[in-house]
Amino acid sequence: MQDVVNELKAFVRFFGFWLLICFIDRLIFVSFFYDKIGGARSEEIFRMFYHGLSLDLSTVAYISALPFVVYCLLSFVKKWKFSHRALNIYTLVVLILFFVVSFINVNVYREWGDKISKRAVDAFFASPSGAVASAESTPIFLPILGMIVGIVGSYYLYLRLFKGIKFGNIRTYWGMGLRLLIGAFIIFTFIRGGYGRATLNPSKAYYSEEAFNNHAAVSTQWALLRDYFKSSTLLKSPYRYYPDRENLSEYLQPIFANDPDSAVNILTTQRPNIVFVLLEGFVGDLVESMGGEKGITPHMESFIKEGVFFDRIYSASDRSDKGVIGTFSAFPAQGPESVIKYISKHENMHAFMQELDSAGYHNSFYHGGQSEFYNVKSYMLTHGVERVVDNANFSPTEERVSWGVTDAVVLNRMIKDLRKEQTPFYSSIFTLVNHEPFQLKGAYKFGSDNNANKFRSTAYYTDSVLNDFVEKAKKEAWYKNTLFVMIADHGHRLPAEKYEISHPNRFHIPLLMFGEVIKPEYRGKKISRIGSQTDLAATLLKQLGLPSDNYVWSRDLFNPTTPQIAFYNSKDAFGIITPEQSISYDNVGSVINYKAHPDYPMAKNDSLLNIAKAYYQSVYNQFLKY
Repeated sequence: MQDVVNELKAFVRFFGFWLLICFIDRLIFVSFFYDKIGGARSEEIFRMFYHGLSLDLSTVAYISALPFVVYCLLSFVKKWKFSHRALNIYTLVVLILFFVVSFINVNVYREWGDKISKRAVDAFFASPSGAVASAESTPIFLPILGMIVGIVGSYYLYLRLFKGIKFGNIRTYWGMGLRLLIGAFIIFTFIRGGYGRATLNPSKAYYSEEAFNNHAAVSTQWALLRDYFKSSTLLKSPYRYYPDRENLSEYLQPIFANDPDSAVNILTTQRPNIVFVLLEGFVGDLVESMGGEKGITPHMESFIKEGVFFDRIYSASDRSDKGVIGTFSAFPAQGPESVIKYISKHENMHAFMQELDSAGYHNSFYHGGQSEFYNVKSYMLTHGVERVVDNANFSPTEERVSWGVTDAVVLNRMIKDLRKEQTPFYSSIFTLVNHEPFQLKGAYKFGSDNNANKFRSTAYYTDSVLNDFVEKAKKEAWYKNTLFVMIADHGHRLPAEKYEISHPNRFHIPLLMFGEVIKPEYRGKKISRIGSQTDLAATLLKQLGLPSDNYVWSRDLFNPTTPQIAFYNSKDAFGIITPEQSISYDNVGSVINYKAHPDYPMAKNDSLLNIAKAYYQSVYNQFLKY
């Protein structure tokens, strides 16, 4: 009997030890984001631990499975003994991985609003230098110190717990067999989360309307493992709401319907040169005319007075790779996936540069960083762009920041190159200085004491160098026949730091057109109708009198009969915006995690949600077909 007690003691201590480590992981996460907790904080923290317990137990079972099975199998071979040292090494390795993930997760969540996932890990391996550059804007010392303290302290506790614990107590074959069966049954039960029809999934931990509370309840390590081992998102859609045979056009047709005869043209010519600026992370909070802070982008305010400004535009998603596709191909974001990562897929898409190329435009793309990042180079070259100029085309002596050559240097190169360019031309630039770590070579206009002020300063820098570019352009022969277009790739949590990833303000971006080719009666006009980043392609092509049939997700923003609606998307959630209501839906927990107007009738909320579900189910089905 004592042998059984000793075996049970070892098992319970090992299991209990790792359960404690899971609790510490959640405590670390909650400590860093304590101010985000919705509701009565002490009560909510208790509920996070309670509702997350099943995922914690599953995590512990996964960790325990390998040493338990190896121990049991070795017990059947008399000349082999289970090594304490092997278990110690295994525990130390897993502890290192555990705490590294825990503290990296804190920085990922701070920047992305999502926990660490396969997407974040893939982004690191796709561009380690880029990931390091992003990390420079986040606190490093405290996480590293936390990793060391967590690993050393936990390993010390483990050694104390297992001091004097002996293995190999049960020596009869039937006893060893029974131990294996019972232990395997317990571990498998915890891994699966019981024996109901559905296996354990993150929604098991969801309990609140507050997105952060649910995120905190979900085990970080369990969710990361699931992200790697769940069914491939290249084979199966995460948006399955309606049967395949159901015609979803009844939900979608009304949002794309308009009266073509109501469209207006704002240009004096159908073949202007086009200078296109994709602004890195330029959220609406940077622009005073969008309700943002005053003084950050004074030159943009001047451009707004000279052009046509859309102040209620929303980005397709929260990351640059999806913003590129949303802007140039007018294709909505795909949640956990990103079509630009797959060359075989994005080559089958259209981009509006192809229509320009067919119309005789000479197309170029400029970026101070590595254009190979997220396959941007291959995307541009296979979609009507003749020339890509990036970091590799500049001398090593040119001014650089973490991501590459500064925007000022790239814009000066554009001016020089465009003097020799045949007309009409289309030339685009994707800025980079306004990206983490918000690095400047010169003075920081708003200081550098925190990330919010660094962000304000790099936005001010971007605004300034664009103004310098335009002033230089005014001296060029091509200027008078040029349309300037500016739009952001996505929004940002900064500088406000008050909107969760579910809030539409995180996706609120500027869209501006200006230049002497704008008809005088439209200069200074502000259009306050809700629209999407994906609407730019059709809007621009229609102004040029070029076909837009290939851009089925894009609508003409200059047509006043175009319905006011926009969609936004992050890894695990999506939202819909109309003049009456905005809602966000968490696809993991299957709950609405944001409502602009809580008292809005439930039936109308459901109607909007049905439209959004049909929208993203259709988008993802098209992604799978590419």
